[in-house]
Order: sequence, then structure tokens, then C-alpha cells
Amino acid sequence: MKWFIYIITIISLIFWSFTSPCAAQYRETRRLLTEVQEYINEKPDSAIIILKGYETLAAQDEGTEALRAVLLTKAEYIATDSIASDSLIQGAVKYYNKEISLESAQASYYLGCYYFSRDKNKAAYSFQNSINFTPDGNNNHKGRAYHALGSCHFANGSIEEGVKAYETALALLDENENESTWQLCQDIKKALNAVNRVERGNTLFAIFVILTLLAVISLCGFIYYKVKKYSMVKTTKTKLSDDPLEQKLLEGKSTFEQTSVYKTLQEIRSLNENELHSRNDIDVKAIEETILASFNDAYHILAECESKISHQDLMLCLYSYLKITNNVAAFCLNSVPGTIRQRKNRLKSKLPENVYIILFS
Repeated sequence: MKWFIYIITIISLIFWSFTSPCAAQYRETRRLLTEVQEYINEKPDSAIIILKGYETLAAQDEGTEALRAVLLTKAEYIATDSIASDSLIQGAVKYYNKEISLESAQASYYLGCYYFSRDKNKAAYSFQNSINFTPDGNNNHKGRAYHALGSCHFANGSIEEGVKAYETALALLDENENESTWQLCQDIKKALNAVNRVERGNTLFAIFVILTLLAVISLCGFIYYKVKKYSMVKTTKTKLSDDPLEQKLLEGKSTFEQTSVYKTLQEIRSLNENELHSRNDIDVKAIEETILASFNDAYHILAECESKISHQDLMLCLYSYLKITNNVAAFCLNSVPGTIRQRKNRLKSKLPENVYIILFS
């Protein structure tokens, strides 16, 4: 009789928990977080608004709050290519506590993204944890973590470890999932294969060939730049645009080309990510200030017309208008080249078509 009463009591409690308002709210919050995951990559701004609105409900359950913290940090990183604070994601990492799950792996990954511009060693540690916590079958996430880990090694001067991480990323990444990162790994792989085919006795010859190729590529780029510049100048002289933004952009470009910063950007345009980070003579702040001074009117026209676009995205618009490479733009914006292409695609949906064509043609 006693066991029967216990069983009836337990069944009643379970039934009450599933029918109570709190349980209903909890299930609704979990359902909402699941839906947010489906469109967070395409609409990070909308995801941020929704996730912030459910802060109180999510806080009633530790697991729900941890998942919300991961999603909110992810949306912030996709939208702005930066993470302002690590308080939320630190809580999520602590909650999952080395659990083997995609949520735990994502928590460590975005903690690494927070540290990337602050402490490369801590970032590398977090990216390695993300790799360790990733369950089988999630190769795309693991590939992105290996790519980020490789970037940390290169920045710290550990070239061999960086190469190994990039090669692992190449084997894991799906070309359709992350085209820019996959292509970067492909380029690195081709370069490594080319170097490995050269015998040690022919090292000097290999260096000569590489330098010759770089000189030819630089010459082609210089010729292309001159032809493009001449074409733009000729078009400008024959017909001035009636668009105020385009006029201010042309005026800003003319002013900027007279500065020493313009010469600096031309000098470093062919450098890769590792070479840029090894240079101590490049003043990123001076570059940004000079561009803002030259394009002051155009910047304010863009900012007034497109109030939802961040300062970093406005700077990316100006860098793209100046035909600055993704490597250099990422360096100036304290980002990584793999995210610049994604941000440009997001800007295409935010900007009017005519403005996007002017800036990114």
C-alpha cells in the first residue's frame, strides 16, 4: 500500500510540472532558442533582439541560460565581428564544464574569439578545448576551430603548429559551408606542396622562382591598378555623378591619394596575414584616422542614411571602395580574413543596391 501511494504521488508531481505555467514557459523558451539557431547566421541582429528579450525566463534554468549565452555571443560575433564582454560566455563554459556536446564546443569557440584580439595564448587554449569538446559528426565546427587555432599559432610565431592546424582544417571543412576559410586552407596547402616538391639542394633556386612569381604578380597588380585608375579618372572627367554620396567618395579618394597612408597601403597590399602581424611599423590607428579625415563627408552621408550599420562596417565600406585587399582590411579592423567576405555579403542585404554597387563594384 505504501509503494502504491509513493507511485501515485510521483506521477502527480510529474503531471503538475508539465502542466504548470512555469513548465510551459520553460518549454516555450527552449523552443524559441531552437528556432533562433536556424536563422542566427542570416539574421544575427534579429536574433540579438529576441534573445535579449528572454533574459528573465532563460535565467530560471541554468541549462537554458547557458544555451542563450552561447547563442547571444554567437549572434554578436556574426553581427559585429567582435565580442564586447566575456561574462556571458564564461558562464556558459563553466556550466558545460568540459562536456562533450556541440553547445560546449561552441561556448569554448566563442570564448576563443573574445580572446583572439586580446591574448593569443588564451585564445589558442579555448580553441583547442572547442576541438576536444566537439562530438563526432560535427566536422564543420571542428574545422573552423582548427582554422582559428592555426591563426593563433601563426600569430605567436609557431609556424609548424599553424601549418598542421590549417591542414587539419582543410580536411574537415566543407567547401559549401565556409567557402572563404576553405579556400584559404586550399591556398596554404598548394603553397606547402609546391615547397615540399623542391629538393633541399635547390632551395636557392626555389626562392628565386618564388620571388620571380611574386614580382610578376606584383607587376600585373600594378598594371591593373594603373589601368583601373586611369579608367576611373577618365570616366570622372567626362561625366560627374549627380549622386552626392558618389561625389563625396570621389573627392575623398582624390584627397586620400595625396597622403602618406595611401602609399603605405599600396606597399602592404600583397602581404599575407602572418606577414602583416609581423610588421611593427604599421600604425592601424593612423590609417583609420586618415581615411576618416579624407572621407569625412561620405562617411556621414552613409551613417545618416544607414543608421543600423556599425562603425566597423562603415569602415569596411570605405576599405572596399579603396580596393584594399581582405587581408589588409582584416588587419586594420582587428579581424581575420575569413570573416571579411561574410561581412561583405551581409552588407549587401543592408545597403540599397545602388549604394552597394558604388562601394563594392
